[in-house]
Amino acid sequence: MTEILPGPLWDFALELYQQPDIEVQSLQLQDEYGVRIPVLLFICWLDISGKRAGPEALETVLKKTAAWYQQVVVPLREARRWIKSQAPLDESQSHCRGQIKAAELAAERWEIQQLAELSKGWPIERAAPQLPRVQSYLAACAVPPPVVERTLALVQGALAPD
Repeated sequence: MTEILPGPLWDFALELYQQPDIEVQSLQLQDEYGVRIPVLLFICWLDISGKRAGPEALETVLKKTAAWYQQVVVPLREARRWIKSQAPLDESQSHCRGQIKAAELAAERWEIQQLAELSKGWPIERAAPQLPRVQSYLAACAVPPPVVERTLALVQGALAPD
């Protein structure tokens, strides 16, 4: 496994999400507990990069992107999933679903870029390998402690150097 470095947020998010079990765990968190995957990846990046922000600053940034998530990302995801549930799909339906999936990914990328931009001026201090803000975010989403622990273990395992 390659070491995932806290470079640009989008690159970090893609690389982390593609690690074994991270995608499946993230989707479970999203579907069962309402966790915003772009926010989860952003907070992982904050902890790993050492960007410092108090709870108020973080909450402000998350609120600034919440409407985009609710009004753009969620409806695209729901449309894509609805089309998938109508299987079997003909070629044009599959193509349409693919276009919606691409739009959903573009919308999530925009959200991640906004999170990175809004946190640009935050000072950097020592990184937090125990992922304290990830743990706090998941707890705020009412994720049960065993699921939080599993998520933290998966992320820490994905971030560990070879």
